[in-house]
Amino acid sequence: MYRILTDHEDGPFKERGVSQSKSILIMCALDPGRDPRPSRMIRCLKDDYSITVFAAKEASVEGVETVSAVGAKTPRRGLGRIVRAGLVMFGLALAHLHLYRLAYSLWSYLRVPLTGPMDSPEVKARLLERDFDLVISHDLVLLPLAFIVRKGAKVLFDARELYQYQREDDLMWRMLRQPIYRYLCVRYLSRCDEITTVSESIAEEYHRAYGKKPEVVLSLPERHELVPSPVQEEKIRMIHHGAAAVPRRIEQMIELMDYVDGRFSLDLMLIPETRAYWNRLVAMVDGKSKVRIIPPVPMQEIVQFVNRYDVGLFLCKPTTRNLELMLPNKLFEFIQARLAVAIGPSVEMRKIVEKYDCGIVAPDFEPQSLAKALNALNPKKLRYYKQQAHKAAMELNAEASAQEVREIVSNLIGG
Repeated sequence: MYRILTDHEDGPFKERGVSQSKSILIMCALDPGRDPRPSRMIRCLKDDYSITVFAAKEASVEGVETVSAVGAKTPRRGLGRIVRAGLVMFGLALAHLHLYRLAYSLWSYLRVPLTGPMDSPEVKARLLERDFDLVISHDLVLLPLAFIVRKGAKVLFDARELYQYQREDDLMWRMLRQPIYRYLCVRYLSRCDEITTVSESIAEEYHRAYGKKPEVVLSLPERHELVPSPVQEEKIRMIHHGAAAVPRRIEQMIELMDYVDGRFSLDLMLIPETRAYWNRLVAMVDGKSKVRIIPPVPMQEIVQFVNRYDVGLFLCKPTTRNLELMLPNKLFEFIQARLAVAIGPSVEMRKIVEKYDCGIVAPDFEPQSLAKALNALNPKKLRYYKQQAHKAAMELNAEASAQEVREIVSNLIGG
């Protein structure tokens, strides 16, 4: 059975009419308590609406009703292993021929758990016990479930990235997952009442590909009352934080440290994704006096923690369309922490850094190029960039994005 977690005595499925507030279901594939964007959305809506959170994995959201799909099972059809494998591969062939509906129907018949907990009958049945005014999905793979359980509710999809290009540099991903994501986009995006996303470039890409342009809501952190940390004459402390994911090529930032002068040090605050890649990064750092890997801090403590540094570093080659157009949380966390920013010429990140004049943008994505720009940094310029980040932090914080979310939700369901 799936697990029910709740902070309310009435349980997660109170009868409609107990509260006069509108009811919203927020769906996440990851734990929303540790995922910045849905976490902020929950916080900005929970005082005005009755919120229920559905999480495909274990959830830890304080103060809201939560349903977790941990332990939910999808029973398989009684077919032989060879027959079943052959039909699954036939479905993939149909998908690659753009016969998405036939492929997806076949996979659904086979009860292949391609899209997570939406395939579990018990999860569907439990969510159908209640009526909602709005269903918000934070992940593409949960959109089919959103439309199953919505009844007459509006649907808002937060398209945080270009899902169909997520791991396009991986051949197996392109063969096995990309056709599914393309089908889900074609099938469901036009049916959503509203779509939001993180940047203008991604919004334009969705509009071009699927004919529906999302509203842009930046992924901004909570406002912190901080000041820039003091700049030292002969010491520049750099930080990078985030997932140790293969497509992000963290090794480039380690390599960069071979080309900067003796003033610079780099701390990598990473969350491992695969053991092989993690071990590779650890081996690269071993023996380098200017680089170290440090333990991650909780999401809510990141800005406060990194305020002690001077430069937020992110160098990521655009090996996929998704990476080319990304506008990650960490950029705004660097700014909120009052750090100078050092990046490659990523399309959307460059716009922010240049608009607020809060850091360095390298001419290309080679480690040597960004290292050269860093070596030219003097204490006066570093203080200037950190002060510019301080000014930008007053504008680039969650108060602005929360207001946008409230307006979008209010336009959909009132309240």
